[in-house]
Amino acid sequence: MRKKFLMGSAARQPTAAAPKFWNMAETGDDSAEITLYGDVMAKQPTDWWTGQPEPGLYITPEGFMDDLAKIKDKAHITVKLNSCGGDLYTGIAIHNALKALSGEVNVVVEGIAASAASVIMCAGDTVTVFPGSLIMIHGVSVVLWDALNIQDMKQLIKGMDASERAVAAIYNAKTGIEIDKLRGMMTKETWLTGAEAIENGFADELAEGETAAEMSMSGDRKVLFVNGIQHNVGTFRNIPGTIPVNNSAKPEKPVANKPSKAAKHEGGKQHMTLEELRAQEPELVAQIEQDARNTAQSAAVTAERERLAAIDSIAASVPDQQLVHDAKYGDNPCTAQDLCFRVMQQSAAQGQSFLTAYAQDGKNSGAADVSAAPNGGAASTPEEQDAAELAVVLNAYNQTKGGSKK
Repeated sequence: MRKKFLMGSAARQPTAAAPKFWNMAETGDDSAEITLYGDVMAKQPTDWWTGQPEPGLYITPEGFMDDLAKIKDKAHITVKLNSCGGDLYTGIAIHNALKALSGEVNVVVEGIAASAASVIMCAGDTVTVFPGSLIMIHGVSVVLWDALNIQDMKQLIKGMDASERAVAAIYNAKTGIEIDKLRGMMTKETWLTGAEAIENGFADELAEGETAAEMSMSGDRKVLFVNGIQHNVGTFRNIPGTIPVNNSAKPEKPVANKPSKAAKHEGGKQHMTLEELRAQEPELVAQIEQDARNTAQSAAVTAERERLAAIDSIAASVPDQQLVHDAKYGDNPCTAQDLCFRVMQQSAAQGQSFLTAYAQDGKNSGAADVSAAPNGGAASTPEEQDAAELAVVLNAYNQTKGGSKK
């Protein structure tokens, strides 16, 4: 069984790497800015025939951690977000990576943070919204390829429920709203304006007096344009009716995916070398070196405490708690960022093991050698009747939904 958990409108199956979706830049000696625009996807989609990357903006994990490491020590990091979501696991991984940063993270919802993008949003120590910003939360959905039996469906439901519980835990940590109430809001597909997001605890600050987000819908209400960025929203059910509809909604010049400014460092004054200073002030150099050693020891203790605290801050969203224990105290301890990727690697390995075992079970069962039932294929036992009814329901669902998520 091939499955892909989604929270949003990105339902295509990508196959190859492509240009980066983000932009990271230093905006000062101790500050940086990250721009996240587009659909959240496990991998950049490519053209079926040519293998070339499809045009558009996509939020994917490819190379993200390497670039994030370059600014991870900044004291102030601003994340500019405009996305309708997509792949759930990618959204959780990015959320956890941002949450593990030691500096203060401020997420600015420049237009929309829907679905998996709302999970990323909750990584902010502060979340800033505009009066016209939109936040949306809903339950997970899954895209399937392959035939399913009852046990497959049960396992799939368990996996979806675990994913929703992880997302609800992230929302709970940000808002303080009870888990059961949050899951009810997710089931209904809840949309919030900027002010409503603050009222419900999803956001902290309202950017009054700033330029509001520019939004418009296509005539068929399947495409939403926010600040020049195109979002596919045909699967969403409760999009606010206040967004203006424009049959020619596509903007002429999309907003560029780049930070508003970047730091510029000028050359400075030349100083004497360490050897020259040591020759002139040996006692001063010795004192500086001793202070440096003391500082390094203190920094090591502080860094270890911060590492453990960062792992604890994301532990609730890690399905396998043994991974959390190993990351903290195992033979190969790691940071919270590395733990995120261990979780993703374990998820991929488990999925592949399931596919292999599933195929082998089918081969060993001898189902291919079973002839037609003498009663014309009709179920003859209660269990067979249940299986037949479930197959009918699943087939009807696939015909209705076209095999895609909500």
